[in-house]
Amino acid sequence: MSARGYSMEEPVNVLVADDDPVIRRLMQRRLESAGLRVLTARDSDEAMQKVSDLIQVALLDLKMPGRGGMHCLQYIAKNHPAVESIIITASSEIADAVEAMKNGAFDYLTKPVNLDELIELVYRAASTFHLKQENRQLKAAMGYPASHIPFVGDSPSTRQIVETIRKIAHLDSSVLITGESGVGKGLVARLLHRLGPRRDHSFITVSCTSLPRDLVEAELFGHEKGAFTGAVEKRPGRVEMAQRGTLFLDEIGDMPLDLQPKLLNFLQDRSFQRIGGARTIHVEVRVIAATHQDLKKMCLEKRFREDLYFRLNVLPIHIPPLRERKEDIPELCSYLLGKLAQRRSVAPFELDPEAVESLTNYDWPGNVRELENVLERVTAFISTSRITRKDLPAEVSGCEARLGASARGLAGLPLAEVEKQAIIQTLELCKGNKSEAARRLGISEKSIYNKSKRLGIRI
Repeated sequence: MSARGYSMEEPVNVLVADDDPVIRRLMQRRLESAGLRVLTARDSDEAMQKVSDLIQVALLDLKMPGRGGMHCLQYIAKNHPAVESIIITASSEIADAVEAMKNGAFDYLTKPVNLDELIELVYRAASTFHLKQENRQLKAAMGYPASHIPFVGDSPSTRQIVETIRKIAHLDSSVLITGESGVGKGLVARLLHRLGPRRDHSFITVSCTSLPRDLVEAELFGHEKGAFTGAVEKRPGRVEMAQRGTLFLDEIGDMPLDLQPKLLNFLQDRSFQRIGGARTIHVEVRVIAATHQDLKKMCLEKRFREDLYFRLNVLPIHIPPLRERKEDIPELCSYLLGKLAQRRSVAPFELDPEAVESLTNYDWPGNVRELENVLERVTAFISTSRITRKDLPAEVSGCEARLGASARGLAGLPLAEVEKQAIIQTLELCKGNKSEAARRLGISEKSIYNKSKRLGIRI
């Protein structure tokens, strides 16, 4: 069952509550022609009697007889929180509609209702209903308690990150998560969502680095039919899809500079217009952004708007690279190996002490993501459940040995020779990658070339 690209495996049950019999019958016929099941009510009292957990979407006239649409909305939000409510209102009652959205409405439509827009909105609301239902079932199946934070490690920095997540998860302020690629910025964003009051609503990700530059605005804010070449139908953006949930702007540093003012305006009042549209759309979302880039430096270089930076950086979280919290590595390995064994339904994996030593001494330029990939690759090829040093990739298993031999052989060597060996061995460790070698040595790539020339190192 589908409409405008929305697909439902289960029937969608809709409650239509309106005191005007003509409008009620018109909406009922149109919804049923789209394959939806419809229940009707003449006023708010009848609507409250008929609503149940079998209803996915409720269409509520704001000015119904009885206790009114607003009271009905509040009743549904309290007693049937999974049901998505859409408010029908006159154009002169926009302020009331916005108030209704603050009280839990999914969205609103103004009279006279565009029936095609109605169908699209109902299917979007039903999609959100089913997504929340799947999330609840998944959490129940996995047995995750709401208080569990799987950000593993016992280093001081990791303990501080976990404590920060606990403190700010229930807040609505914007969060900016910084750190190198692979440290777990996306995990922290999802934890903030899952532990907060929006956990039953959508978590929508916008990857600013992977979207084509000319499609970022359309993906964010949506577009009307005919707004540009190829816009063959109206399409909501990611911002609308995140209604009442969380909008995660991943790699915000790659947001095109010319689009940043529009994003800033949205962050200021949570309203926007689709491309090619005249209607102002209001949404109620929490915004979390993440980046591996230095936004302060980008602001000084005029590559990122300073006012947007301050608007995003209300609650900052910085995640240090794994090489700066190596005491987390043994516990991380145990956690990741446990996940792998559970996923593959095999006996638990074990690491022998030498393997733990090698894994701990390696610098992990790809951070936790690289560690997870290495463990997955190793466990795919071993014939037993015990992982030894020889099972590890050469760059990991040989790291400790090279560092140890280097450390034992430094005494009495001229400083120039120590510097030469440091550069040679680091280049070997980085497989000739001069940029990575420079980063590890704490010098510039230009210095690598200058020092190599002075010390007679062929690179």
